[in-house]
Parts: sequence; structure tokens; C-alpha cells
Amino acid sequence: MRTRLLIAVFGLLAGLATAQTPPPIEAYGQLPVVRAMTLSPSGNKLAYIMDDGEMEGLVVYDLTTNEQTGVNTTRIKARGVHFANERFVILSASDTRRLIGYRGRLEYSGAFSFDTESNDVEQLLVRADGVYPGQSGIGRVVGRLSGEDRLLMPAYSGGHGAQSPPYSLFKARLDSGRGRLIERGRNHTIDWFVNDDGTVLAREDHNNKDDVYSILTKRSGKWQPVYQLEDAELRPFHLAGVKADESALIVIDDTADGKSEAIFELAFDGSWSGPFFLEDGKEIDYVVTDYNRRVFGVAYSGMQPSYAFYDEALTEKFEALQEQYPLFSFHIASWSDDWSRVLLQISGGREAGNYYVFEPETMGLGFVASSREIERDAVAPVDTIEYPARDGLRIPGLLTWPIGDGRRENLPLIVMPHGGPASYDQLSFDWMAQFFASRGYLVLQPNFRGSSGFGYQFESAGHGEWGGKMQDDVTDGVMALINGGMADPERVCIVGGSYGGYAALAGGAFTPDLYKCVAAIAPVSDLPRMLIDERRDHGQNHGVYAYWQMAIGDAREHREKLERISPVNHAAAFQAPVLLIHGKDDLIVPIRQSKRMRSALRAADKPVELIELKGEDHWLSTRETRLETLRALDAFVTEHIGAP
Repeated sequence: MRTRLLIAVFGLLAGLATAQTPPPIEAYGQLPVVRAMTLSPSGNKLAYIMDDGEMEGLVVYDLTTNEQTGVNTTRIKARGVHFANERFVILSASDTRRLIGYRGRLEYSGAFSFDTESNDVEQLLVRADGVYPGQSGIGRVVGRLSGEDRLLMPAYSGGHGAQSPPYSLFKARLDSGRGRLIERGRNHTIDWFVNDDGTVLAREDHNNKDDVYSILTKRSGKWQPVYQLEDAELRPFHLAGVKADESALIVIDDTADGKSEAIFELAFDGSWSGPFFLEDGKEIDYVVTDYNRRVFGVAYSGMQPSYAFYDEALTEKFEALQEQYPLFSFHIASWSDDWSRVLLQISGGREAGNYYVFEPETMGLGFVASSREIERDAVAPVDTIEYPARDGLRIPGLLTWPIGDGRRENLPLIVMPHGGPASYDQLSFDWMAQFFASRGYLVLQPNFRGSSGFGYQFESAGHGEWGGKMQDDVTDGVMALINGGMADPERVCIVGGSYGGYAALAGGAFTPDLYKCVAAIAPVSDLPRMLIDERRDHGQNHGVYAYWQMAIGDAREHREKLERISPVNHAAAFQAPVLLIHGKDDLIVPIRQSKRMRSALRAADKPVELIELKGEDHWLSTRETRLETLRALDAFVTEHIGAP
């Protein structure tokens, strides 16, 4: 169905980029040169991961002395960086490996402490009595202790042979990595909340077998109930943190009418207050918390993030900053303990996710570092848009325009549906969209129904709509651009990863006339098989499986429908060539999903290629596999919809 209504382009940018030689593919395909930057508690030091294309390392830089130190991290998949205190920096990392007692492989996570004085590195909790030996990771931190070189970390406890080990709380030494058990949890404990003297403010439990959800506290030295709910197949709300004065727990939940999200305060006597931070048309993306998850405010979702704090003066400062720089998206990376310095990562305009320090008191904004080796003039313009779906629902999205002569008519189009599907694309530097735009393509990133970030009703409208209305929303975005004269109907390709990979394959299967090529990265192709795998991995009664049943359907009850919307069963309908790219170590969507799709397309005598990425997980985590992926996509798309 073709809509004759034009999209609404909100135009965050003042003009178009000028024609120039685009940056090399490596500038986009490699990991950012600087990433995961963070401020120390004093605001006087920076820590970050630096990647020069050959070697990766953790760097710590002193802003007062200009001295720096660091350690090589090339051999691990570094995920994040934060300061435990002025002396120790914590690096989180992961690796795909096999563990005794587990079937298959696991994405094993760990945390390392880096001593900036001695340059020693220690892995935390690997030498700790009582840690269960067969678990997927011991890298999570839930609190730091004031005045001590200690962190509080949850992990499964117990010896070999434990059938259902409890999720307990450990204290880890930063100088040696050694740890000891301080609080034993239950086998259905899912989270811990602690203050900086080690008091357990809350233990969160969810018994999937009995469907009982509960919160307990040990503030008095003895366990006492705070909240309990029966018949809780899914968690009833998101327990997000602790109020700064430790008088209540902070919960994100729907309002009574179900139309909005807000903050609620759950006091330790079980009483509720709220809603707080309720804004019409805005969804709470996350809470702004410190190391011990004391909540300072909220970040609202949307095409540009916005913030509100318990400190109203700080809210006003951020509102003034956004008014001063309306083209930019400001993402809070970290802050000093006294909030005198806030580290921001800025996208939009000509910013490629670069780092700045904001000083709220003076409204000063100072450049710190570029995240990529891409000049500002080479950053492609991005517009936020809305277009009507065929049933009238307004669909938000992004358009990234090619850098060149300013032409906005009859352009080759790349459609990039996001993964999740409960996530969303907002104004930011998207390395893949920017690469395609640098090569002359218009890029559409639709936030189809089922996306998060635009309210619960918008997200829940996608439940049960895989291959249905969610897919129609993608199709309707393409048709709006074609009917508006912006996209060439003979030069459209769809590229997506994870759920976006499913959407790409569904586009090739269910709207075969629309696309000239289909590229799917780590896609789901067989929905019944996916649900069977989730049930096997998590169990029939687990909340993860219950979520997928709600979002997609039941593998037994809805099998006929699920088979009908699985691209693997519609290989004969494909008209466009297909490129499949999948990590061999993907534990989220197993590579057999792509292998099944390849087999089906080959059996139907359709052109298909599968690239298997050695050592890669679900997220294109290494520079080698990310660059390999981008080169393959570049060649594939150029062949089928490139310059005539």
C-alpha cells in the first residue's frame, strides 16, 4: 500500500555538508579511537580505551599534571571503564569460552582493577572463597565502600555440583583481586543494592518457579520484607536504585492509566509515593545513578535525550545547555562526585560522538577528545522525521543524507531497522549509517512500533506483530520516501542486525518487489526454533521466555503463525540477492539461524552468501570483524544499487 502523505522532516541541521573525498572505510569500520571515557570522583582524571587500529589500551590521564599511564587490552574484549576511586580504575571485559559443567560456550565477563600508581592489573574475584566455579561471569559491580579500596560484587556462590547456586554478595580487594562472601542470597535472587558502608539496602528476588517477586532489606541488621507480589510471571516494575538520602527505593513503573512512565518511591516500610518525573510524551530511558546506584535524576528517551534531576538548579543548567546548542544530543558519560564537572559525549551537527567537559556552574563546555578520526565536515547531516503508517500511527525515525552536492532527490536508499526490537535509534553518530551516507546513499532508520523510547503503548503495539504491523511500518517508511521523490525505487537495499536482520529477511520474503538486495547480520530466520532455544536455555517458567511469549507468541500454541512469518519458510519468494553475516561465537542468536536461511535459499536456487565471523559475538565487538563486515556490506550494496 503506497501512502501519498509526505514525511515530516524536522531538520536539526542548518545545512548540507560540502562535497569532499570521504574518509576511508577504516574510519567507520574500526572501533572508535577513543571510547568508554569516564571521569574520576574528583573530576581531575580521565580514563578511556584507546584504539589506534593495531593495538588497544586502557589510558588514564591526569588533567592537572598532564601525566598519563595505561595498560594493553588488545587481547580482551574491553566493554567499559570507570573509577573505583582516584587510584584504581575498573575495566570490564568479556570473552567467549567453554566452562566445565556448562553445555556449549558462554560469554564470560570479568572485571579488572588497574592500579595507577603501580601499573598492576588484577582480575577481581578470581581468587575468592565461595565463588561458584561454573558461571558466565564475575564482572558486575554494585557498590564501592567509602574510604576503602574495596568493591561489592554479586556472583553465584557454592561449590562444584550445586544444582541451583544462590546469587550472593562478595567484597573484592582492588589491590589483589581477592574476595570473600559477605551476604548469601537465594537461587532466585536477581540483584543487590548497597550503600557505601556495605549495608544491604535491598535484595531483589524473583522466583520463576512459583512466580513470586519480593524485595527485602537488611538496614536494621536483620532481613525484613519491603514488598512482595504473587502471580508475578514477569517483574512488576524496574527497581532502578536508591534515593540519595537512602530513605526509599527508586522504581520506574507505568502510571495508573498505563499511558506514561514515571519514578515512584518505595519506602522501606512498604509505602509508596509518586509519581515523580512525569512528563507528557516522554518515556524514562534510564536513571542517572552513582556507583552505589543513588539516583540523582532521569534521562528521558526520544530523538534527543533530555534530563531532569532532583536538584532543580542542575535541571535548569542542562535545559539551558540544550537551548544553547539545539542541534546536539548530549549523552552524560560520567561526572565528578560534586557535579562540578560532567563528561558529555556529543552527537549531532558536526559532532561524531566527541567528548566534552561541561561545568554547570559557569556553563563552560570544553573539548576533550575526538572519538573517531573523522573531520567535522565529513559528518553526514541527520534529520529526525515522522511518517504515517498505513493505519495512521505516526512512526518516528532518522534520515542520514549523503555528503555531496546537496541533491535530495531520487537517491539510492539503505533501510536500516534496528535490533531489539525493544530499543530505538536516536540522534547520534551511527557508524554504519554514516558510512553509507559518506558513499552517497540516503539512510532510513525507522523506529517501528515495538520500539522502546516512545511510550509503553507504542512499544506494546508491536507485541505479536513480528512480520506484521512492525514490518509494515518499515515498508511504509520506504514508500513515503519513494513517493516523496527522495528515494529511487529501483535502488533500495535493506540492511539490519539481530531483530533488524529478521526485518531485513522479512522484507526480502514478504515485499520482494521492494528491495534490490538484502543484508542480514546475526538474524533470526526461524521463529519456532528461536523460541524452542530460549525455552531450553532459560526454562519454561523463566521471565525471559515469558517475555518472548508475550512479544512473539508461544512456540506450541502459535506455531502455525510463527512458521508463516519465518523467512526461512519463504525462500522461494525472494527476488533480491541475500548476504548473511554471523559471528561464530554468537550466543544471543546462534549462527545456525543463518545457516538454516542459507540452506533454504540454496534449495530454492536463490543467490545467497554467508560470511562466518571467526571469534565474533552478537555485537561486532572487535575491530577486525567490524571492518570485515563493513567491507562485505560495501561490496554487496555497491554491486546491486551503487552508482549506475
